[in-house]
Amino acid sequence: MNILAWPEDVCPINEDWQLLSNSKTFTSPFNGSSQTVRFPGSRWRCELTFSNLSEEKSRKLEALVAALDGMSGRVRISSWIRKGKEGYGTPKVALASQSGVSLQTSGWKRNMRVLQQGDRLTIGNELKMVVADVVSDNEGRAVISISPMLRTPPALNEEVIIKAPFGVFRLSDNEQGKFQHRRLGYSNVTLSFEEVLY
Repeated sequence: MNILAWPEDVCPINEDWQLLSNSKTFTSPFNGSSQTVRFPGSRWRCELTFSNLSEEKSRKLEALVAALDGMSGRVRISSWIRKGKEGYGTPKVALASQSGVSLQTSGWKRNMRVLQQGDRLTIGNELKMVVADVVSDNEGRAVISISPMLRTPPALNEEVIIKAPFGVFRLSDNEQGKFQHRRLGYSNVTLSFEEVLY
């Protein structure tokens, strides 16, 4: 499936991010005790607000929404506020067949904090948040605690993207894209997206 690129010069004035959990709670009908289980499949939702878009930028965003054609299209979205990191090495997956909420990596600069709690990264088109500070060892290796859990085991030596990490998103429903056009050519719109699970 074709994944569209976001127009580089069209930026929201506000971005709201939320993790939609796929955990389930089971309650015993006998004694009322409950157990909660975490499953793969949690995904990100983001709501982007655009205000006073120029005619040129509004046309670019309208064209993107039209190309997405409701929930059927796909687009890469990064955060405009937390833009990621660079200069900390060339991180990659250090072990094949990994799953769960930790990721063993290599290729970092040595003996330093390479990621901070709350940073994001992309691995195999999956957007993850770093939930604890990450310090590399004297060989440039580091274990990253992430959320949500990996849905697909990444390949050995696959790149870990920390500069402009992204997720693949679709519009959250087919009602998105109501642009408010005003005099003098300015437009406003709020768009809601949900991460696509492969």
